[in-house]
Amino acid sequence: MNFMGRSFFRNNWQILLFNILILLVFIVFYGRFGDVIVDSFREAYIPQQMLEGQVLYKNIFNIYAPLSYIINACLFSIFGAKLGVLYFAGFCAVLGIANMTFKISEIFTDKNTSLCVVLFLIAGSILSPNVFNFIFPYSYGMLYGLLFILGSVYFALNKKFPYAYFLYSLAVCSKYEFILLFPLLVYASWKKDVLKNITAFVLPFLITVFPLCIQKAGLDNIYASFEIILHMGGAKTLAWFYSIMGLVFRWEIIPIYIFNLVKILIPILIFKYFPNNWLILPIMVYLYFTVTPEIIIFAYPLIIILFAKNFFKLQYAERFYIIASLLISIKVFFALTLQAYGVFFIPFALISIFILIPKSLKRSVLVVTLLSSLILSLQNIPLLIQKNVKITSQNGIIYANKKYGEAINSLNQFIAQNTSKNDRVIIYPEGLITNFMTERMSDNKFYSLIPLYVETFGEDLIIQRLDIIKPKYIVISNYNTSNYYYSKFGIDYAGRICAYLSNYYEKQTQLGDEFKFTVFKRK
Repeated sequence: MNFMGRSFFRNNWQILLFNILILLVFIVFYGRFGDVIVDSFREAYIPQQMLEGQVLYKNIFNIYAPLSYIINACLFSIFGAKLGVLYFAGFCAVLGIANMTFKISEIFTDKNTSLCVVLFLIAGSILSPNVFNFIFPYSYGMLYGLLFILGSVYFALNKKFPYAYFLYSLAVCSKYEFILLFPLLVYASWKKDVLKNITAFVLPFLITVFPLCIQKAGLDNIYASFEIILHMGGAKTLAWFYSIMGLVFRWEIIPIYIFNLVKILIPILIFKYFPNNWLILPIMVYLYFTVTPEIIIFAYPLIIILFAKNFFKLQYAERFYIIASLLISIKVFFALTLQAYGVFFIPFALISIFILIPKSLKRSVLVVTLLSSLILSLQNIPLLIQKNVKITSQNGIIYANKKYGEAINSLNQFIAQNTSKNDRVIIYPEGLITNFMTERMSDNKFYSLIPLYVETFGEDLIIQRLDIIKPKYIVISNYNTSNYYYSKFGIDYAGRICAYLSNYYEKQTQLGDEFKFTVFKRK
């Protein structure tokens, strides 16, 4: 290796390391990301249907922003409607998110600290075995939106505001939650390149709306979708979901904050006052039993306290970044956990913490962050390995654990053998994996009937819809939907829908062992 090569490696080994790690994770655990029941396959099914001529918001019910579905439909049109296309899109987004996180962190800290932030991100989100995984997530809108909003913040910190506005606009077109950053951007860029900023802000909206106009989605359909979202916001089942996910404040959260803060402070203070290498092993053991999904749930309340305490000592860029982080992450202020929506906001929280903590604690926090990343990886990797049942079709490969994988394979085989591509098959409460893998159309209005949707639309409207489209097969699973209060479809909720089934459908078979699908065929 020549001198220039050695110099490049010495200056950039941290970047090379985490990019290689992400590539290895993608290769080794290919197909084991995401969830085979909840949400993830909506992200595959909707773009597939868009290629079949179905129109977002007009024919396809959707509560999310449109850009990610447009992007993925374009990718499907070029490379084919395959799971591998989405996996690779997620991989590219992850590389962008990790590198942008590193670059932002590097503005305020050193390269080693920035590496630890990214390693925690890899352990907690890229290696995540659940639906909030970054490679095949519950929402590509959230994934792309995170990439765009990180880019927006980075360019705003570097006072390149046209780029910041352009990426901000892309972020909002991907996920509405990011809209709250707008006042801060306006404040930071006041009277600077006004025309360029306005152009950069408007252009992504035009790019996003254009395909919808071409497909004649119609403002009335888009407006109706917003009305449904607003109506859904008042649903009791959604309030329950937000409550158990920690997205709203409850007094019971305070002891959880204190408990998690104390258990992470213990190793930090030990490393501060007893900085001997021999302590690493017992502290690793301690962390193994204490690193839980709630490990940094206290982060944003702590950030608020430290920010208020140090406000006048902070530089402009530090203030801007922390305020931006709070505005971007306001929805997860009470719920920065690793097995929920909050996982997407880890970069903002960790960088803010490293900006605000006293210098005397930075080394200890750095070591504990690194060890926690190692522990999280050791916890998540076996869960990914347990996904060893292969689900495959011409549309791709995904792996599931035995409980779900065998049942889904049986259902996919049954549907493929007993239906044609013109037959509708609906799986409730969720099951779009079968529709995508067998290329059978669901009902694009009511393709999912978790308790939230049943409450929002009402059983009468859903039954009317079923009576119009008359699907050949309706499949009911025993999937537990208790995150939305009611546990079992047809037992705890949707009783009238099941009564409709008993009148117009007859039971064909039951598939699966612990996890079951009951298949009904129209009489």
